[in-house]
Amino acid sequence: MSTGQQTSSGTGSGTATTGNAPGPLPFPLPPTFPPGVNPETYKLAEVERLLKSAAYFPIFNSDNPNMPNQPVPLIRGIPFLSQYLLTAVNVNEELHRFQVIEDSNGCGLRATNRVGEPVANVHIRWTPIPENFQAAPGVYPPTTILNPFVSQRFTMLNGQLSFKDARGSGFRAFGAGRTFPAIENGASVLRIGAVIEILEGLGAFAGMTGAFVINGYIQPPMKLALNLMVRVMDPQGKLRAEEQLAPARPVPEPDPSATFMFFLGETDTSRPVKLIVSPDGQILGSQVYERLRLVRLDFDLASGVPRSRTVEGPIVGNVSATLHFNPLAPTTVSPIQTTNGVYTFHDRKGNSLGTISCNMVEGRAMRTPLDGAPLPVFRFAGFGPILGGTGFFDRADGMMSMNSAISVFPRTLSNLYIFRFYDPRARFREAAERAWHD
Repeated sequence: MSTGQQTSSGTGSGTATTGNAPGPLPFPLPPTFPPGVNPETYKLAEVERLLKSAAYFPIFNSDNPNMPNQPVPLIRGIPFLSQYLLTAVNVNEELHRFQVIEDSNGCGLRATNRVGEPVANVHIRWTPIPENFQAAPGVYPPTTILNPFVSQRFTMLNGQLSFKDARGSGFRAFGAGRTFPAIENGASVLRIGAVIEILEGLGAFAGMTGAFVINGYIQPPMKLALNLMVRVMDPQGKLRAEEQLAPARPVPEPDPSATFMFFLGETDTSRPVKLIVSPDGQILGSQVYERLRLVRLDFDLASGVPRSRTVEGPIVGNVSATLHFNPLAPTTVSPIQTTNGVYTFHDRKGNSLGTISCNMVEGRAMRTPLDGAPLPVFRFAGFGPILGGTGFFDRADGMMSMNSAISVFPRTLSNLYIFRFYDPRARFREAAERAWHD
């Protein structure tokens, strides 16, 4: 994300130096980088465009009495115990269109959530797993009882999401995540963070790559309210809707005590991302700086296939964090985390609204070849609890999830952040609106 002048690079060895690097890079550059270019800025604009060429499908999942889930108890034949000694839940639910309406005329920030008409069905086997279990598609864990009193890992097997379109579009998928016990409206709930990798795209999504992230809560075995954010890489714009979408047909809000907000992270040219390199040349991660922009994401099925529309709004803040991630790891999928994460927001006059502290406690980086990029890029997906806030966000409570794409060389990114605030008094919605409309 450097915008400085190009500097020298090695030739025969394939190593390079850049304006922000401490010396030769700790790995040889492939021949996709011509001699003499700065790897931080080579093809920067092209790769940035490719990363931003994503199709988003914001979805809301709530319990459906007409399609009840099937709990899998540890001891069968005792209905009373089925909700206390769960080892899995066979999920069979209807998914709805989901809109987060934020002001896009530059004069205000609004956070109005709207759940619309049914658009898809989902089938998964939701299964608690031991802390150190290596989850993978088709790999069933040892029998593990759901513990509602501690943070616990889980996997999602046999995943199938099917849109209600003529082509049978959808995904086969696999994922894993973690529960976070909390109290909402006087009741015990399990907040959920999860990452789901698309294994195969079907119909309109055939041949495409992407991931979901989940943010919401469950009360096993039946009640739940979850946001699914699907992000599909779409460099050709096959899923992009240029015209206005069909209006949503609202249904009663299934999670009225929550406020969701979406923000799009982009490079901050005044503060370039800096690699963190150990004395022996190992990449440990990076110090990340981003600008945060309002974004409106929506989709419909009116044309007969899923089509997505993204409308960017004004810059409303920034984020800084330390990313722990080695892009040179030999695996296709690598674990990632962040620490020291601070999200700072301001009003239209530049006055501070406050900050949110939040880290990605669990996430995955998925190496992905991308036509036009000199190196494979990484798709990031992860989640973590909100740790507190200041100003308008004082005592903020809830969860953050991210669904993103980054490039190490050239150094650029496009990160989508989804915040779910537990907000029974609509405190954050009202505060944000006042600050932007005064």
